[in-house]
Amino acid sequence: MKELKEYANKLASQARITIKHGQFFAKILTKNDDAGRHGVLIPSDAYTLFPVFDIQDPSVNDTIEFISHEAQDGVAKNIAYKYYHRYPERRITRLNALINDQLQGKRLQVFFCAELTDGSTAYFHDSTNEGGDGRFHVLWDLLTGGAIGAEYGAYIVTPIEFNGLHLDAPLTELLEKFDNIQGTWIDSMRLGTTGIGYTLETLFGIKENNDKVADYKGIEIKSKRKKSTQTHSSGKLNLFQQAPVWTNKLSAKERIRIIGMLNDVGMHTCYSQVTTKPNNLNLVLNVQAHENRINLNQQDNAIGHWLHQKLETRLMEKHQRAAFILASERITKTKSQFCYEELIYCEQPHIDRFVDLIRHNQIVFEFTMSEKPNGTVRNHGYPWRLNHPDLLDQLFALRVKLR
Repeated sequence: MKELKEYANKLASQARITIKHGQFFAKILTKNDDAGRHGVLIPSDAYTLFPVFDIQDPSVNDTIEFISHEAQDGVAKNIAYKYYHRYPERRITRLNALINDQLQGKRLQVFFCAELTDGSTAYFHDSTNEGGDGRFHVLWDLLTGGAIGAEYGAYIVTPIEFNGLHLDAPLTELLEKFDNIQGTWIDSMRLGTTGIGYTLETLFGIKENNDKVADYKGIEIKSKRKKSTQTHSSGKLNLFQQAPVWTNKLSAKERIRIIGMLNDVGMHTCYSQVTTKPNNLNLVLNVQAHENRINLNQQDNAIGHWLHQKLETRLMEKHQRAAFILASERITKTKSQFCYEELIYCEQPHIDRFVDLIRHNQIVFEFTMSEKPNGTVRNHGYPWRLNHPDLLDQLFALRVKLR
């Protein structure tokens, strides 16, 4: 096999299924992973590949089941998707027992989430190890493009169109800088919640800018605390600004009087967050998947729209490549310290992922308009915003743990 598509189609053909698109998640297992008792640990980067896990009570363990086809024979089996509240973490069990044999060298577990031609979803899983059928290194190189070593705990989330990771000069330099600080406890260089990012930027020689965005030669850098709970970081993240294509040509004053509301001094304002659920101004986002567009509706009337192509272009302009650096934190009586431990590299932001986050009300559109006494309208722009910075990695089709 020379391409991921060929491998994907082979998995599907064994189950007599025709696929349209899909994504792989593959992981070199650690000693903490197994096929049954505890299961294979799933990183948060791969959650979106699997069925939605609606955890009602984060303080209680939970399990859901879903059907997945075994790669060796194409047979559909019930496998378990488990949530463990203690850590918290998610694992998948009831997999091929051959990955329990750690004496056979490194072990590889692969999952494939396929979009079928009828719009439904099918899952496949494949397992191998170094001492088994000789597929281990061939399969890992196919999945990673041969650019990532088969180290314990390494993983990749990738679309079937993936044609290889290119370790260019900026990414190589960034990895070298990370290697110099990885695993070392470092005093925070700033008090407060922004200390984790400011300290990392300073160590990498990146000057802080007004937008609080750390770019290293085209790679956006985001630092995150390792999660100890199910909650997300607070605050929204601006993705880009893009106005809708309006259905009717109106002046700003005419428009705000239609979509806005009167304030205490009799001026119209529209400071409004718009999601797929109608807000207090009856504004709502309506995803039109078959037309590759998102409508802006007021009640049942479309007053504007965005084409997927335009939104994807804007997304690519602002978020083409990103590195997410995960750190542990410890706090003493006198200082905070960070230990930067993992680096997840992402690229290929995809409109399908953007739209999916809109559907789940994690990406929102906002109006920031106000009428002035002189009759003019002040507009601060048309921002698309991500509800939680921790979700930014979910926009990318390719996510790979490089350290």
